[in-house]
Parts: sequence; structure tokens; C-alpha cells
Amino acid sequence: MMTIFWVLYGYCIVERVGELLVSRRNQKLMSSRGFSEKESLAGMRAMIAMHTGWYVCMACEALLFPSAMPVVVGAAAALAFSFAQLLRFWALRTLGSFWNISVMTSDESQRAFVSDGPYRFIRHPNYLVVIVEIASLPLLGGAVWTALLFSFLNGIVLYRRIPLEESHLFRIPGYREAMGMKGRFLPRGVEGR
Repeated sequence: MMTIFWVLYGYCIVERVGELLVSRRNQKLMSSRGFSEKESLAGMRAMIAMHTGWYVCMACEALLFPSAMPVVVGAAAALAFSFAQLLRFWALRTLGSFWNISVMTSDESQRAFVSDGPYRFIRHPNYLVVIVEIASLPLLGGAVWTALLFSFLNGIVLYRRIPLEESHLFRIPGYREAMGMKGRFLPRGVEGR
């Protein structure tokens, strides 16, 4: 299981670097189209610090203090991680040039949001990916404490970030009608969080 963990750990690092490059390109493109960042520098720094800390703590725990994981837990974690990657590529492909790591919106009088792909079912598939990934990958390396701690820290980041993002999205004409009845992370038919 440790070999699989280290391969996926390396894959995640390469994938994140690629995402940062794509995000930077998309942010420039969106800025040229009249989009602006809505997230504070402090908020971005907190998110980046949390993700960086996750990588460092996960590697340290997996190398120095790995917990023995039952095969069924490792298999479930590998399955969850694989699901998250498929959902990530679907969400990123659907968002196209709208995807980036910051909260960016256009003039709120324009209808600029995505409601197809996985967004047909839930409002925040990419955040679901991160939730699953932060919990599952460390378990493959026996880094149980990292999975628990950073799931909690990610919850704090998302608790602040999602309402900020949605405060702008719900002002866009048509967003509430198209997306308001969908759950944030799981499909459902009742309006709410």
C-alpha cells in the first residue's frame, strides 16, 4: 500500500503544480474579460498554507509514524481518491477557462456561471474533490492524524470560502434558479446548504 501511496503523492504534487499554472493563465484571461478577484490575500494565504502543510505533514507522518491500516480501509481510501480524481477532471473540463484557485466573478449583471457537467447535480464538485482527497490520500500512507487534522482545517477554510463565493454567485441573474436547489456537495432536491 505504501508504494501506491508514494506514487499518488507524487502524482498529486505534479497535478497541483499543473493546476497552479492553469489557474494563473485562466485568472489573466478572466481578468481581461472583466472578472475580478473577490477573495482577500489573507484568505488565499490561509488556503495555500493549509494545502502546503497537508503535503508536509502527510509525508512526515507516512515516513516517521505510519499507522497500520487494515486492507479494507486502504482499498476504500484508494477508491475514494480515484473517484475524486475522476470528478476533478470532469469539473475542470466543464469549467474550462473559468477554473482557477481564486474566487473570481464578473459584473453581477452578467450571466457568467457553469451549470452543466457535475454542476448539474451539485454546486461545488471541486470542493468535494478536495474534501475527499484530503481525507483519503493520507490514509493510504498510514497518516491517520494528517487525514483528521487537515480534514478539520479544510473544513475551516471552506466554512469561510464557500459563503464568500456564494454571496457573489447568488447575485448573478439565473444562478439561484439554476443552482439554488442543488446541494453543495451531494445531490438533493431541497434548497439549502
